[in-house]
Amino acid sequence: MKKKFFLFLFFATLLFGEKLQLLFEGNLHVKSSELYESLDLSEPSFYEFYKEKPSIDERTLDLIIQTLKEYYKTRGFFGAEIASKKEDSNIVLTIKENEPIIIKHISNHAELDFNGVIPFKVGDFFDSNKFTQSKKDIRHLYANHSYCNASVDAKAWIDIEKNEAYVHYESKKNQECRFGNIEIITPKNIDKEIVRSIVPIRKDMEFSSQSITKSYEELYAYEGVSKAIIDTEVAKENQVNATVSIIQNENPLRFEFGVGASSDEGAMTSIGLLHRNFLGDLKTLSLKSKVAQIKQNVVLNFDMPLTNRNFTGFETGYENEQFLGFKEYKFFSTLYLKQKKDNHILKESIVFDQTKTYESDDEALFPLNRLFIISPKLEYAYDTRDKILDPSSGYFVKAEIMGSQNSAISDATYYKFKTSGGTIHSLDNTILALRAEYGTLKLTDGALPTSYRFFAGGMHSNRGYGYRKIGPVNSLGDPLGFDSIMEATAELRFKVYGDFGGVVFNDNSFVGESSAPNYANGYHSAGFGIRYKTPIGPIAVDIGCDIKDPLEQYAIHFHIGELF
Repeated sequence: MKKKFFLFLFFATLLFGEKLQLLFEGNLHVKSSELYESLDLSEPSFYEFYKEKPSIDERTLDLIIQTLKEYYKTRGFFGAEIASKKEDSNIVLTIKENEPIIIKHISNHAELDFNGVIPFKVGDFFDSNKFTQSKKDIRHLYANHSYCNASVDAKAWIDIEKNEAYVHYESKKNQECRFGNIEIITPKNIDKEIVRSIVPIRKDMEFSSQSITKSYEELYAYEGVSKAIIDTEVAKENQVNATVSIIQNENPLRFEFGVGASSDEGAMTSIGLLHRNFLGDLKTLSLKSKVAQIKQNVVLNFDMPLTNRNFTGFETGYENEQFLGFKEYKFFSTLYLKQKKDNHILKESIVFDQTKTYESDDEALFPLNRLFIISPKLEYAYDTRDKILDPSSGYFVKAEIMGSQNSAISDATYYKFKTSGGTIHSLDNTILALRAEYGTLKLTDGALPTSYRFFAGGMHSNRGYGYRKIGPVNSLGDPLGFDSIMEATAELRFKVYGDFGGVVFNDNSFVGESSAPNYANGYHSAGFGIRYKTPIGPIAVDIGCDIKDPLEQYAIHFHIGELF
């Protein structure tokens, strides 16, 4: 009983002991944020100026110093010395890192090209965490090339007297692997064949860890799935069996609310209600509304997965939008059928559009009319980007065409075609991103809403100009829009410090009043931007200006996520 009472008093003393802020000095090669993290402490971000540095109990100081010394060893500083001193309400740890372990030699006997996988070169500091991770990355590389059972051996010899490291990698492919049996385990109200259709791995296809990753991405795209587990087992030397298990969301109803802002649409608020497994089989039903300065809408959406990677659904709603020179509201509906195979998506739709133009500044250019258009629409997309909001590699191609015939149920004969493509390449510590877009509109009979025309300028177009402010204008300064457009963008993205990054860019726009743009007269801009990395994507601010007249024509844009 006395022992228990003593332990209680001991832990109570620790619990209510004095807390002192922990500070570091002398750490040249290891950031303070990393040292805090090694102690399971969190340093406030630069914008959290109102928060204090992490605090510790002075009685744990010896344990903290020993933990930091062990962490320094993992970073290649085996002789690091740490002394402590108390200053007012702070504990200051003075760190003398001393000489690091330098990699003297690297040898590699492999059957695949490891360029970019081994994180070292001769002369680098030896980092045991990077060394451990490199063995995992090598196995991952083999698995991505269909070798599920590769032999990987890696060794590091450390000479602490000479502060030198010698690193050796040895690996062998063994047999190429294929997927074997694929077992699907689902709740009662979710059809196994639906899940089998969603997951891209198939029996007898080449094994690849990328296929496993893609399967997770496809499953988690359905919000009715709260958890997905894909277990793999090498049943034979070259056969991998997989078991796919999913757990549905116990609370399928979700309320959504958000606020934000962008330079194109201004301040905005969104609200919505989503059912993530409506009537089972991962069908989704949502009602969402967004109110921004220039656009307001409310949309009802239904999506239903089918077997054989097919999907169907509809979208219907109301939208009101303010253009420069006129306003427009519309009631719209879309019925669609969609097919997915690997990275390919094909979508067939019928679009119903009832549009009214009002509050026109120039009725000759922006007629006050009410139009009803029924348009079949065909869309195709191929996308290999590794991430959507912050991609570092991959490319994409998109195309769509729609049109209508003037009749008793549609007010125009027209066609509209748009296509775009881009590529993202990693170059050492920078990323090169290129994109091009083309569009053409042809009206042969009847009338179309002005909003069907192309407009240029803004963060998703040409950043040297404001939103929709490129091209000829009327006497009131309202842009007229175009029947054709061609735009091209080049960006170089790079890290600056910590979570901060930068970008330099060049945007080019060519527009025309016929089915082809006027390439003799373009709008060319250049600029730079700042990025701050967050869990939802980088917060971005871009400043662009017209190359010919940078002091008179410029614009500032802000958004979340890379533009492509």
